[in-house]
Amino acid sequence: MYGIDKGTYKSPKGNGLNAHYTVAHSPQAVSDYLASLKRTDFEGWNPATERWDTKWAGRKDLGGKTLTNLEGAALLGDYVEDDHKQIANASKRMSDLVDSIDVSEFKRRLTWSDSRGRVNATRLLNGDSTFRRTIRKSSAPVEAVALVIPTMGNCNIKPEILFAKTAVALAASEILSEAGFTVEVWAYAYSEGVLRTAVNGTKNCIAAVQLKAGDEPLNEAIAASGGSSWFFRSGMFAMWATHGDAMSHLGSARDLNPTEGADVCNIIGLDKAHVMRKATSGTVEKAIKDGIEDVIQAITAWTEATEE
Repeated sequence: MYGIDKGTYKSPKGNGLNAHYTVAHSPQAVSDYLASLKRTDFEGWNPATERWDTKWAGRKDLGGKTLTNLEGAALLGDYVEDDHKQIANASKRMSDLVDSIDVSEFKRRLTWSDSRGRVNATRLLNGDSTFRRTIRKSSAPVEAVALVIPTMGNCNIKPEILFAKTAVALAASEILSEAGFTVEVWAYAYSEGVLRTAVNGTKNCIAAVQLKAGDEPLNEAIAASGGSSWFFRSGMFAMWATHGDAMSHLGSARDLNPTEGADVCNIIGLDKAHVMRKATSGTVEKAIKDGIEDVIQAITAWTEATEE
């Protein structure tokens, strides 16, 4: 329904991630899904009645007006000046990123391939071909790659710090696309102890939304809002709460270990992907710097990969 996948994931490894998941294959899919939710879809904490402070969530432009989480989620796709300013700031910091990476070793042509076996649910629901295949000449001919952004954070983390990783990833996706990469961008939010009882063995929840498809241009307004702190603190909260009797504090966010990061990619259905580190504290400047280091690590790993 709505291009949404829902279920429970149990990691095949003992130190991995066990969680209820909701995955949206486009911002429009999650917008339609959230708009369809009724009070009866929630057993505990109800985002249709709980209101949030717009300054805390990262929407100072709304002038302190309080909104319910579903009302906030309805703003997905709006142009938000502060979000775009941060993307511009990240872009300036990253102007020489691709030039510092040697991609000349690659000889294959860039291909949007169906080899990963994941159907694009939005196209399927629209009656379109489930895969779109394009071939381009490139200086960095690799299969589609993905940047996966953690937008979650506990209540003491400032919204502009949460959004910094999104700003870096969106700026990087444009730079990498110009260099010949096909780039997907995803946002995800994970929390432990969202539910009061362990439904199907876990109280944890994860939500993810695709901000940019690999074979489509970036819509900055939609991608920025989908990866924003205010959408995390409205839309993704609601996505968690549909899985059972959610507590009012909605658990606790933390960074993931490499095995859990791989589990996030499995839940979404990604192969060649990099899960960025969670922003925890400090300043926006530090968060941008850490995000750039994340992207450099990803590019280095992708460009050092050998032909199969």
